[in-house]
Amino acid sequence: MRVCNGGRYDPIERRDGIGVVIDRAGVALSVCCGLHCIVTPLLLGVAVGLPFGWLLEESTEALLLTAAVGTAALSLGPSYWRRHRRKRCLGLFATGAILFALAKLGPVGEALEPLTVASGSALIATAHLVNLRLCRQCGLCEAEEPST
Repeated sequence: MRVCNGGRYDPIERRDGIGVVIDRAGVALSVCCGLHCIVTPLLLGVAVGLPFGWLLEESTEALLLTAAVGTAALSLGPSYWRRHRRKRCLGLFATGAILFALAKLGPVGEALEPLTVASGSALIATAHLVNLRLCRQCGLCEAEEPST
């Protein structure tokens, strides 16, 4: 079968269900990461007596950031190379990852860190959503192609 590859038809396999699952998981992880960065400062005052202390740990943040970036890499790279060849997804992902790096390693101060990481998370979630849409469009190209 042939599918759309950046407006060109190439004989490659159909995107399986696991790619869609990874994209959806990536959206969820990115949103959770962004919410964690926004909500954590608000929880500092109330979490002292509640069993949510694990949300405030650096290891939780590192795990969420790593999962968001890793899931995006697992999904967006193969979709780009095998399906749509549109750089939009990779650009959104790269910008989000750069914001993560600036917040954790670079010149962004503690006051702007939650906003920077939340913005990066939103960009990575958007990259997944755009990737899902582009892959769905390629599926439409595949369905419109006459069978031989």
